[in-house]
Amino acid sequence: MSNYILDVTGEDFNEAVLSNSHKGPVMVNYWADSAGPCLRLWPVLEKLANDYNGQFLLVNIDTIKEKQLTRDCGVNSVPTVKLFINGKVVDQIHGYDSPDSFKKMLDKYLARESDKGLAAAVADYQKGDKEKAFDDLNKLIFVDPENSRIQLTFAKLLMKEEAYDQAYALLEKTPLKSESEEAVVLMTNALFLSTAQQVEDAEVLESKLEVNPDDADILFQLCSHKMMQSKYTEAMDILLRVIKLDYAWRDGIASLCMRGLFIMLGKENEVVIEYRQKLIDQQSH
Repeated sequence: MSNYILDVTGEDFNEAVLSNSHKGPVMVNYWADSAGPCLRLWPVLEKLANDYNGQFLLVNIDTIKEKQLTRDCGVNSVPTVKLFINGKVVDQIHGYDSPDSFKKMLDKYLARESDKGLAAAVADYQKGDKEKAFDDLNKLIFVDPENSRIQLTFAKLLMKEEAYDQAYALLEKTPLKSESEEAVVLMTNALFLSTAQQVEDAEVLESKLEVNPDDADILFQLCSHKMMQSKYTEAMDILLRVIKLDYAWRDGIASLCMRGLFIMLGKENEVVIEYRQKLIDQQSH
């Protein structure tokens, strides 16, 4: 094996995976020699490690020999491939997949030439030259549209400027809304904050709903009002109403916001578990 591929046990997992992930990406392959898909996947991952020539570290964990470590890592099936950066899992793929899928996963996190321009634009913004920073970020998106860090950073800076509609529109045009949890959270916050800028008093909105209970626009305004007060369960109840009325309303933003709330609150949150089931039940009827 090359210098960029390691076999790891529970004893050296912290050093080989967690510590090394602070120096660069570490891809962990959880495998078993009794599973055919694992044997098919291995040449794909080995070639990837050699082709990238040290840009990431490939770590193999034999799940049969390392049962406790496998459980601790939350792996229930093989092959499972997890990408660690700065001590945390940032992406993962379950089962055998195409070489392009693993390459795409890596390329989202590896440094690119356009990152230099991104860093310069952020520095300009921090120095107060916002017009130049935004102009350069716009150009960088066309130069390297596959570098999602540009869109995400641009959206964050627009949010700082309270340009919520622009931040949402920027991310809505990209695949990030289906690929990146960070993008979904940004879009959700942008939608709520943008709506809250124009929202009427909650009592006025509730009075309007008594007359027009199925008005999705008023419902979403009230939902944004609840979000500003951190009344998450009330906000999710309203989102469920909107989804039931018209799943495709405004290109499905109620569903997007529900997903954003789930991510913000955390998948183990009891409220999230409850409302995810409510969403499933509603969609099954």
